[in-house]
Amino acid sequence: MEEDELKQTQAHKIQCHGKQLTLRRGDQLVVETEVAGINCYHHGIFLGHEKGVADFGGINKHHATVRTVKLSNFTNKHKKRIVRINYPNNDCLPPEIAAMNAEMVVTDPHRWGPYDALTNNCEHFAVRCKTGVAVSSQVLEKLRECLLNPVQAARYFITASVKSGCDSISSLLKKK
Repeated sequence: MEEDELKQTQAHKIQCHGKQLTLRRGDQLVVETEVAGINCYHHGIFLGHEKGVADFGGINKHHATVRTVKLSNFTNKHKKRIVRINYPNNDCLPPEIAAMNAEMVVTDPHRWGPYDALTNNCEHFAVRCKTGVAVSSQVLEKLRECLLNPVQAARYFITASVKSGCDSISSLLKKK
């Protein structure tokens, strides 16, 4: 068996909310989170049990970078339920290629560019590694909601503005 084939077949079993989940190198993982009062999903690429998860995040979105984190950090010490995204085989790259794509950016995070909620977020990163195309279904869904419901658009805008303002005030206070 080739070394690449061996890497693809190695599975890691983890316990998640009382259920056993089998993860393979190159899997796209998701945990539910909240940003500026809006429920959303944080995405990453599983690199193997010993390596952890490649994700696009950080202390805050202004300083987000592509990095590797332990699986326990990705799941907030296993408090957040982890989900594996399953693609039809013809809609994604081979698992080892997805993992290598993520590792390539982790070794040189500046290749990916700065965080932008609409055009360059964690989902864009993970989907790009997994499929070759950077897209965020969450962004598309939120934009669709805003077009169909102007009140929802105002809620998102106000929540994001207040949160951004709090972050800005907080960073100014820390500088003093």
